[in-house]
Amino acid sequence: AVADGLVPKNSSDHSIPRLTWWDHRGTHEWVEHEFDAPREIRKVLAYWFDDEPANGQCRTPKSAKVLVRVRGKWVEPQTLGPLGVAKDSFNQVTFEAVKAEGVRIEVELREGFSGGVLEIKAE
Repeated sequence: AVADGLVPKNSSDHSIPRLTWWDHRGTHEWVEHEFDAPREIRKVLAYWFDDEPANGQCRTPKSAKVLVRVRGKWVEPQTLGPLGVAKDSFNQVTFEAVKAEGVRIEVELREGFSGGVLEIKAE
């Protein structure tokens, strides 16, 4: 669901598939996207699931960071800042080009809330 190419209308878009960590709340979680073959990437984008103001209990994460897998090892690329956690748009982080086998996003969920991802892009 997180790498199917479907762009959400907004963060509470229930019409497309998503990944949630329900019913984990306030915990550290992660999501991973493995590539078919290693490829050069310079940025990672994430569109967070947040079902506020509905009765749901998913919110954007408290914080998020990106790791890339290079030659079988997960490493944190040198970025100019953290991956954003804003609603209703893609949040992105850029870094020096790296030939990666996949990307992982680690998140800290907000206390008392779960969270999820609608889409991830690696470019």
